[in-house]
Amino acid sequence: MTQALASQAAEVVWSRARADLGNGPGDRHLRALLLVHGIVTNCGPAHAAISCEPAELTVAAEACRYLGLDDLAALLLRLPDATGSDSAERLLDEEYYELVPDDATIRRAFEQRYATTPDDFEEITARRFPRYHTAEK
Repeated sequence: MTQALASQAAEVVWSRARADLGNGPGDRHLRALLLVHGIVTNCGPAHAAISCEPAELTVAAEACRYLGLDDLAALLLRLPDATGSDSAERLLDEEYYELVPDDATIRRAFEQRYATTPDDFEEITARRFPRYHTAEK
C-alpha cells in the first residue's frame, strides 16, 4: 500500500472510531480512548471520572498502553482523584494537557500503531472507501 493510500485508510479508521464504529481490536481501543479523551477535553477530568464507569477508564488506559501512551494510561487511572477538590482537578487537568496538548498526540500514536498493525483494525470496505481495494496489499 502506498504511503498516500495508507494515510487515507488511517483517516477512514480514525473517522470511523470517532463515530463509535469499527469492531477490530484496534478500533475498540481507539474508540475507548477517544470517548474518555473527549470528555476530559470538553468537560474536565472530574466530569470524566463521574461520567465514565470505572471499567471505561480501565479500558481507556489499556487503549493508551496499546498505542504506546503509557504515561497517559497511568493518568487516566487517576482521574477519580480529580473529584476530591478543585485543586486536585486543576492538577490532573494540567498533567493531562502536558501529555496530550491536542488531538494530534493521540492521532500520531494511532497512526504509528495502524502503520505497524493494520490487521488489528476492521477492514475498510470498498463501499466506504473505494480506492482502498485497488491498491496492492
